[in-house]
Amino acid sequence: MQRRYVSFGYLARLYFPGCSTQKNAVRSLNRYIQRCLPLLEELRKTGFSPYTHRQLSPLQQDIIFRHLGDPFDD
Repeated sequence: MQRRYVSFGYLARLYFPGCSTQKNAVRSLNRYIQRCLPLLEELRKTGFSPYTHRQLSPLQQDIIFRHLGDPFDD
């Protein structure tokens, strides 16, 4: 199965389901990425730029999953 680009907001809501709005979830995920330097460095190598991204490539998703765990696994 080929994976697709997903919105950063969608992924943020999966990681932070307790946030009252998607905007708060995005802020929370951004903060986490900014504080985890190995994660941030790997993402930057793919062209990721904090606070200006809208979509995440499958590669960027894999990097996030490797650091934070897969939100789809229950």
